[in-house]
Amino acid sequence: MTDNLSATAPVDDIDQAFEALRGEVSLTRRAVEGLTAARERVPDYSATLGQMAEVLKRTAEGIDRVEQSPAVRLSPAALTDEIVKASAEARAEDRALLRETRDALMRSIGRIDGIVERGQAADVQVRWLIWTCAGGTLAGMMLMAILPGAVARSLPASWHVPEWMAARTIGLDQRAAGERMIATSAPNPPSDAE
Repeated sequence: MTDNLSATAPVDDIDQAFEALRGEVSLTRRAVEGLTAARERVPDYSATLGQMAEVLKRTAEGIDRVEQSPAVRLSPAALTDEIVKASAEARAEDRALLRETRDALMRSIGRIDGIVERGQAADVQVRWLIWTCAGGTLAGMMLMAILPGAVARSLPASWHVPEWMAARTIGLDQRAAGERMIATSAPNPPSDAE
């Protein structure tokens, strides 16, 4: 406002000035109240900020752990050497495991081969048994066809073994069997016409 109001200023001007001043004061007052109300409507971010601070703290701790790990302290060449050593150890363990597995597999195959060989041997044994039985049967039949006649001929004639064998073969008594044998073995008698 003006500091040098004239003493002769009309009263209306003063009233108008006071009215203008009242309007400005009321505007200022409303502006201050609006700022206060706006501040009260602002959401409280303290919980969110606390969570963010916690996350940042954990992240910083994780970075500190990474910085203090031995792998970060190694040079690239040393890290490469460590990786090569670790892979060699892993491959050695794999080789040992493969070797054990191969040995177990070979033992299992050996057991299976043994079972198969025993089965085949049993089959061969059965075939040999069949052939042996068949050969023994044939040999026995041949022997039984030849041996009794040879034995009967070698015994004394007084025992009448051939007659007894003939009677048994024909199923008659010895006399009837003998007559029948004589009748069948004699040549045909000469006819009277001659």
